[in-house]
Amino acid sequence: MAEFSHILGWKELLVMDRLFRNFRRFGYPAILALVVFSSAELRAQEWARKMFDHFSHDFGVLVRGQKAEHRFRFRNLYVEDVEIESITSTCGCTIPEVTKRLLKTHETAEVIARANTLQFLGHKEATIRVRFRKPFPAEVQLHCYMYIRSDVVFEPGAINFGTVTAGTEAPAVTIIASHLTRGDWRILKVQAPEYLEVSFAELSRQPGRVSYQLEAKLLPTAPVGYIRDTILLVTNDLDSRLRNLYVQVEGVVVPPLSVRPSPLMIGLVSPGQKVLRKLVLQAQVPFRIISVEVPSEAYVVRFGDEPSQVQLLSLEYTVPEQPGKIKDTLRIHTDLATDGSVEVVVIGQIVEPQKE
Repeated sequence: MAEFSHILGWKELLVMDRLFRNFRRFGYPAILALVVFSSAELRAQEWARKMFDHFSHDFGVLVRGQKAEHRFRFRNLYVEDVEIESITSTCGCTIPEVTKRLLKTHETAEVIARANTLQFLGHKEATIRVRFRKPFPAEVQLHCYMYIRSDVVFEPGAINFGTVTAGTEAPAVTIIASHLTRGDWRILKVQAPEYLEVSFAELSRQPGRVSYQLEAKLLPTAPVGYIRDTILLVTNDLDSRLRNLYVQVEGVVVPPLSVRPSPLMIGLVSPGQKVLRKLVLQAQVPFRIISVEVPSEAYVVRFGDEPSQVQLLSLEYTVPEQPGKIKDTLRIHTDLATDGSVEVVVIGQIVEPQKE
């Protein structure tokens, strides 16, 4: 039954149990009625499942103390607001968190599943239950699998570069990988993304313990945005299933000029409505906003003229009369010598006001 539960969720298993019980008591008419009811109940969950692009993740082989996380992305496809009521896990080996509980139309969020490698060992499975309150009650189940080793340790549990400005080389970050039971254990090679320069060297070798130091450098070619990647360590483990180990790499590469929020979500708006929003621009050195290109006269922008590392831009948008989707691009120009311009996409939906 444990293997079968990977294919059918707990609700489907409950339905099957009810089918067998009702068959013994009332025969085929009761089964037919229950099948109709249960099918409708399961279909009612589909609106929530459609927002997710996948429902399971295998962390593979992890080591004690290793930092590992996976993100299940979902997007509000509907006109109504989507609100999460609760998020739980069936196993403490996986700690769930959601980045946003209330989503407007077209907004996205992530369910973050973090592996708890300090308190758990061996083969572990967890089901994350995401329960929605709006627009209708529903539940989506996400599944995580992992095998946590006790004989290998990473110190610290991940490589973290912090925040780095694009085009610059960040200081090198090191991590110690140790095997606690084999004196002949070796790291044979490493594989890393092309924007990382990685080297490794043996630190010590004693009876029953071997330690290696890995050094990673973030190259200036690293792409802008969040870094969530891995470095592969290929070892000489006798068991081929345990031979490959992965070190999580994380950090944030920020452009010389950034703007937030981006994209700018204005949600559902009515014809003729005036929408007020603010944008925050930030750079490493003081700068001024020179001009803003807007797609139409519906946009009015205001900004100061004093140099600063942080600039505030006020936006007033008069919603057009024609219902439909909004997807406009604003281009902001500054006096920065390099990469002095940035674009912001405005997204929303114009809907007719409801008639009373």
